[in-house]
Amino acid sequence: MKKLSFTNKTRLKQYTAVAGAIVAHGNMNAQVVVTDVNPDVIVDSLSGPYSLDFNNDANPEMNFLVQHISGSSSTSGIQFTYEGAVATVNLSPGMNLIVTPGMGSSSSSSQLTPLNNGDLISSAANFGSSSTAYLLGLDAIFDAGILGQIPIQQGNFLNQSNKYLGGKLTAGANTLYGWVELSVNSNASQITIHKYAYQSTPNTSILAGEGGNSGLEQVAIENKVTIIGTPENVKINVTPDLIGAAVSIVSMSGQSLKSDVLTDVNNTISFDGISTGIYQVVVSTGTEKTTERVYIK
Repeated sequence: MKKLSFTNKTRLKQYTAVAGAIVAHGNMNAQVVVTDVNPDVIVDSLSGPYSLDFNNDANPEMNFLVQHISGSSSTSGIQFTYEGAVATVNLSPGMNLIVTPGMGSSSSSSQLTPLNNGDLISSAANFGSSSTAYLLGLDAIFDAGILGQIPIQQGNFLNQSNKYLGGKLTAGANTLYGWVELSVNSNASQITIHKYAYQSTPNTSILAGEGGNSGLEQVAIENKVTIIGTPENVKINVTPDLIGAAVSIVSMSGQSLKSDVLTDVNNTISFDGISTGIYQVVVSTGTEKTTERVYIK
């Protein structure tokens, strides 16, 4: 089975339109520094990893990555193939995230905890290990031939929208607490980074989402689009404001094979002329995009 690597992709996604806002709370010595990512950062297997600078010191502490995985292997004499996607976050030294202990005794058995708006992030939380990689979501199909197919879905952030990673960054005696608001789609092929923030007063707790609420929630594009693939075509249902958006069928190597425009709230795109395989359906407005993997027969 192929091993996943965090060093085989060095291209970081560049976003120049990231707006930062500083929101004061309580007194002049307690500030929540919020970065509203606008447009949202979309991480998928075509874009490469995204490096996030938790406390805006020009030294990124988190690396978000989506990888398409496929291959073949065997166990106990049984041959099988697998196809899917995995979404992960890799941490630099000093960075820790809130986790839920797993069944095993090792730190690798711990799972990231999806926080809700208003949950407390403080020294009382259960933080995992630094300098490690954590699973956000995994979706794959294992095909053992006559023994059948086995779907595998893992990760507490899989198919979760606008949930929060709770984090702390430790440097010497000082610890900064903060959060990252993100979404992971249903098949782990896309991570969306919405906002992130930290409490600039060392050793001071913060609430998930604190300082980042504008009063009017903006609906992310992935929550406006439903993509349903069949072996012959793909059905794309969207909210009315997305009529006119572009849709592309893209190979896993990044080659655009077919492009069209959404002309209604209900659309059907044919797979005629496209070879059998796994592809990405990409819906884009120019500032936002959402992707979904489909199988073409």
